[in-house]
Amino acid sequence: MSNLTSLENQVLQKLLQGDDEALGVLRDQASHAEVSSREATGVGFFTKFSLPPGAPRLAGRPTFKLGDVNGKADNLKRGLGFLLYVDDGAISTLEGYTYDEPWPDEVLGLTLTYSAGDNRDLSWAKGLIHKK
Repeated sequence: MSNLTSLENQVLQKLLQGDDEALGVLRDQASHAEVSSREATGVGFFTKFSLPPGAPRLAGRPTFKLGDVNGKADNLKRGLGFLLYVDDGAISTLEGYTYDEPWPDEVLGLTLTYSAGDNRDLSWAKGLIHKK
């Protein structure tokens, strides 16, 4: 996906990192997706994606949110949170938000971590495999 901002790209890579086959399908989708819109909310953003026809989908076409990535920034006191919305088996929206403070014009010194620490919990992904 070439039209992502640097922040969106870093967050999406962190959210989709891992050996699980479902994450591999979502990474494949992300490589073919285009940003269709961006909305700033004052305390965060929504970036919506569109996928080409025939893009792979997760088996059963589930709808869920991936939200185990958090961020710290030099210019935010309380940090950042991120959600990746998967609708009908495909990535649809990336959301970024602050905790009760305005979203800065530029996020400085971004550090991304998983909620569970270094050992990411991927139990949610069991059974969400690519349907051919």
